[in-house]
Amino acid sequence: MKDAVVVRPADLPLAPPRPPLRERWARRPPGLGFLVGAGMLAVYVVAALSALVVFWSSLDQLPKKVAWVPLENPVGPSSAHPFGVMAGFGTDLFRALWQATPWDLGIVLGILAIDVFLGFFLGATAGLDEGGLVDAFVTFVSDSLGTIPTFLLAVIVFAGLLAEAPKAVSLPVFVVIFGIILWPTMARTVRERARIIAHQPYVEAARASGASFPHILLRHVMPNAVGPVLAQVPLDVAPIFFVLSAFPWYYNCQLPGGPPLPPGSPPIPYLVPSLPAFSPLPSNSFPEWGYLLGFGTCEGFSFPGGFNYWWMYLFPLLAIVGLGLALGLLCDGIERWRHFDR
Repeated sequence: MKDAVVVRPADLPLAPPRPPLRERWARRPPGLGFLVGAGMLAVYVVAALSALVVFWSSLDQLPKKVAWVPLENPVGPSSAHPFGVMAGFGTDLFRALWQATPWDLGIVLGILAIDVFLGFFLGATAGLDEGGLVDAFVTFVSDSLGTIPTFLLAVIVFAGLLAEAPKAVSLPVFVVIFGIILWPTMARTVRERARIIAHQPYVEAARASGASFPHILLRHVMPNAVGPVLAQVPLDVAPIFFVLSAFPWYYNCQLPGGPPLPPGSPPIPYLVPSLPAFSPLPSNSFPEWGYLLGFGTCEGFSFPGGFNYWWMYLFPLLAIVGLGLALGLLCDGIERWRHFDR
């Protein structure tokens, strides 16, 4: 009988070394997609910072000019108003979008930060702890929340909190709620990647050498499970603006002037922006892209299927699509660059 071969931890394969960041950058600079995405995002950041300076004293209120709100013939793009005038608000649309930029970047950044932190950390932990208590908990919660449409769940939770504690509900609370609601999808995809990484030879070598669970998680699993995060982040932008634009659209288009008024109340004039009671926005003159898109989509159509007042919804839509495209190009460029080894 032959002697058994003893495998020592030192004989097991280690994680493949990666060149230093500076060396990888010198040998293969980021691609065109990364540069374009970073450039687009830089434009948004510059616009947000400049808006903070220019509109600091009235950052949360759009100016209203009655002379700019003709009922039958809204002011379109011109040299005086490059993006036209947003009827109802009575404000230059370019100014409105510019003024809304810091708010929207803050909303998106806050929601995605919570989404990434919970989804990435919990998903990676569950994948490394496959079959364990943490894995069972994360899988159960993510599967349960994932079966409910994000739009519906966000509205139910926010409206419920508003009913119980109306004074405590605000835009920051909405950001926290939405970030918590979004994480299950990311956690699911990260868990699958982490589960595969957990069985790689270099992870087994780390276990055999006595490395702790947190060390393996932070040193081996999470750095190699970033791909699903980079793929999911751009996709999570759409649900945010869907919620922010859907109810302004419904309240202004399907319910002209807002919800039904109590008997005896004076009628609300047409083309006056309105918000549902459970909207996270503080007022009907708050600068926010989703709100401008919802209102503009309704009021921008002169009749069903018509496109006469296209600027009211096109420019807010381009602002949202541009941000999503910038994040998509940036994340895709980072992922492509990460795969360059030695």
